[in-house]
Amino acid sequence: MGQVVAASSSSTQLIPAITIPPVSSHTYLHHTTLQPRSKLILIGDSITEQGSSHAQGWITSLTIRYNRRLDVINRGLNGYNTQWGLAALPLILEDILGPSVSIEDTDYDGECAEEGDQTNAECIKPKSSTEDTQYTFVICFGANDSALSDGAHKRHHIPLQEYVSNLNQMINMIQAWNKSKKISVALLTPPPCDTEVQKKSRDNDNVTRLYAEACKQLADEMNLPVVDLFNGMQLPIKNRENEIDESSFVANQQWKVDYLSDGLHLTALGNFRLYELVNEMLDRSISNEGQSGSSGVGLAVTTLPRSFPDHSMIDANNPQQTFTT
Repeated sequence: MGQVVAASSSSTQLIPAITIPPVSSHTYLHHTTLQPRSKLILIGDSITEQGSSHAQGWITSLTIRYNRRLDVINRGLNGYNTQWGLAALPLILEDILGPSVSIEDTDYDGECAEEGDQTNAECIKPKSSTEDTQYTFVICFGANDSALSDGAHKRHHIPLQEYVSNLNQMINMIQAWNKSKKISVALLTPPPCDTEVQKKSRDNDNVTRLYAEACKQLADEMNLPVVDLFNGMQLPIKNRENEIDESSFVANQQWKVDYLSDGLHLTALGNFRLYELVNEMLDRSISNEGQSGSSGVGLAVTTLPRSFPDHSMIDANNPQQTFTT
């Protein structure tokens, strides 16, 4: 596996560009599917958009990790807050899920009346799903919402309670868009920022932290998985060859230098740390009883089948037969 060079404050360090758990060749050969791949959709601001803009981006890393198992879709929008994201969300959902389908078109209690019964002429049975595609949406807003209301980027500011309300509306809209599809939602808190560098527009301890806590509280209330980027980004990377002492890392606030390029956006190391945190949530099971904030979406890479048979399994004389379900 290749490695990338990433700069830190004291020295040049090597970190893995991507870490994929080993999967036996036997599993590769036989754990395959012809069904459509599940989708992972990341919706957010520049932290999300830039996640695919270079080789070390956190979404680029997810795409590599889930290659041939999951389609990773980036819908990050630079500069957006939850208000603008909420306004754009119907267009994103229609693009990915198709036209909105009302509950009346998909859900019904009991059975439709016999043919010719005019009292239930509008009864429509839900279309049976021909695939088990799972659509997992991760909402990644907050970095712009938490801009200071009287600061240099005040046009992006959204009051805390409105931020929570907007997230709530996004979640409800995604979940209700098409009841015939398997849809799950997770949240990602805003990242920490360096107040000294971003002093004209942001305050990490007194403002950003409140938005991160509100995001986690909403996830807990709605029983949704959440990636605690705010706190997780202030801890060292786990998969380094040379382990870093956590207490020293925290005490020296090393994350500001290692993870942030301008006090807000992410370095290569910051992207890798975010990748780690999101991947942990994706790997966790859907329900962890009694473990608040530790649930996931059950998309561990080793449990997902690869799309299409391995080339060694294709009948060279009759390839069409291999792709007949």
